[in-house]
Amino acid sequence: MNQKKIIFPLIAVVAVFIFSCWRMAELPLWGHYPLFLFLSGWFSVILLFAIFRKRNIVYWKNLALVSVSSILLLLSFPPISWTPLIFLSFIPILYYLDSGLKKQKTSWFLIYHSFVLWNILCTWWVANTALIPGIVAIWLNSLFMLIPVWLSIKTSNYFPKLAWWPLVFYWVAYEQLHHQWEMSWPWLSLGNAWSGFSSWVQWYEYTGTFGGSFWTLVINLLIYNFIKKYFELKNQNLGQWIRDKKFHLSMILVSIFIPVATSFFIKSKVQDSNLKVKVAIVQPNFEPHYQKFEVSESDQFDRFDSLSRAIVDRETRYLIFPETSFGEAGAVLRSNILARDPRIEHWKKFLDSFPKLALVTGVTSIHELALHENPTKFSRKFSRTDPPRYFEVENAAIQITSSNEDIPHYRKSRLVPGAELFPYRKWLPFLKPLVDKLGGSIEGLATQKDREVFTNENYKIAPVICYESIYGDYMRGYALNGAQAIFVMTNDGWWDDTPGYLQHREFARLRAIEFRKPVMRSANTGSSCFINSKGEISQATAYGVPAVISQEVHFSDQLTFFAKYGDLIGRICKYVSFLFMVVMLIFRISKSKN
Repeated sequence: MNQKKIIFPLIAVVAVFIFSCWRMAELPLWGHYPLFLFLSGWFSVILLFAIFRKRNIVYWKNLALVSVSSILLLLSFPPISWTPLIFLSFIPILYYLDSGLKKQKTSWFLIYHSFVLWNILCTWWVANTALIPGIVAIWLNSLFMLIPVWLSIKTSNYFPKLAWWPLVFYWVAYEQLHHQWEMSWPWLSLGNAWSGFSSWVQWYEYTGTFGGSFWTLVINLLIYNFIKKYFELKNQNLGQWIRDKKFHLSMILVSIFIPVATSFFIKSKVQDSNLKVKVAIVQPNFEPHYQKFEVSESDQFDRFDSLSRAIVDRETRYLIFPETSFGEAGAVLRSNILARDPRIEHWKKFLDSFPKLALVTGVTSIHELALHENPTKFSRKFSRTDPPRYFEVENAAIQITSSNEDIPHYRKSRLVPGAELFPYRKWLPFLKPLVDKLGGSIEGLATQKDREVFTNENYKIAPVICYESIYGDYMRGYALNGAQAIFVMTNDGWWDDTPGYLQHREFARLRAIEFRKPVMRSANTGSSCFINSKGEISQATAYGVPAVISQEVHFSDQLTFFAKYGDLIGRICKYVSFLFMVVMLIFRISKSKN
């Protein structure tokens, strides 16, 4: 391609980039501007790269080809949720890789571009919370996605007959491992896309979301192999080809139809328990970047109070407030003396009128370590104390009742990298000034090992805080500890009015299916709702408005196969991937000796 033709598109994307920077510097809330910033910035890099490397028309065709995968993945994920398109999403990448490997001209930059574009299009809204961590998350996560592809190529070199099938195991193993470490970002696990088509994946109660990832990749490979064989025999017409490949086509259709039919069958057999509980949810709608800190705590209390009184009655057993409802605008709560806090006493008086009601709410709290307690990795030192005294900051949930002086307290334990957790700080202590500047801390928030459930009379609930609701296997701990329902307390307004809060809500449907328990979401601002055990949403609230909703839900003591045994498919794929790598290593060692 004539390099002069690139100059005009480059000027255009740079202009968009500069305009986005200017608007983001002027506006308190950025809305969709990070999307324009990231896209224009990334395509500026691509165009500059093309100018200096003098790329030809074939390069641009391949760039467009791999970009199709990114578009298909965008369309497959919520909020668009044209999810069956995900069965085609990896085909353009595989075609490019196959053609490039044959000519030994594969560009890893183009594969990386495809993953970067997917991450930008689906998760650009993360930057509304913090710009720099958002940038790191998108480009680093895209880099991690290259690992299973690279391993698949290496494995196919040793075992050519396996073709791309190792990718299924490597990719699911990558997703499983990406759920486990401190740099975890499981948002784009392929199985999450099926939250928009939850009727097709009711079997998640056995497999969890990794079952959906595995299924997605298998169908991609079956369809790709079918198309590939056709193009390898260009002289054969399509009708003849389909007749000759009836078996292959039947495998594709059966591999789609059987899981879908099984899902509808399972869904028809799901029955609600007889344990009916009336639950009320409050959405106070305090914008978290500014308004929550500008409105006095007494005014916030008044809104919570008026909204609660408008929805609660004598039959209501639970009232849910969102994440960090109290303790941010005013003084933080001290978890050591919760019962004596004036704010807790206020709500106890409110609950005196409803003796069977339990209030479950998110709070910001600190735990002061006693003199005899040893500091932990989360501990921070009080200034000007002799002897030294320490405390730990908590994003927590508590349960308040009128009669019980003992207030259950749960610490959020799956933390957002960057904002709530500085990953692997032992190896990166020199980044402390940058973390402090970004509003985080090197110590991070304090966590706990066990998934604590809150009990009120004979009811048991899982107090899940925001980001934790993305982790299916992690949430098994609540089910195994007896939780009958899942309460998600969140603050999705950090992402502004973007697809982020809708994706977060949709993913919660998968937890309802995996555990066959109702999910109740209370968002400060975002979308509060009820989700039944089939993953069906009801009474979803709109973004940016105060709201209250109430509904009778069916608590459940059921322990699903997934609750008992967890992510078996993820673990199996991890072991198979490890076996592949061990065998390759043995082959390499024996080859070097010869």
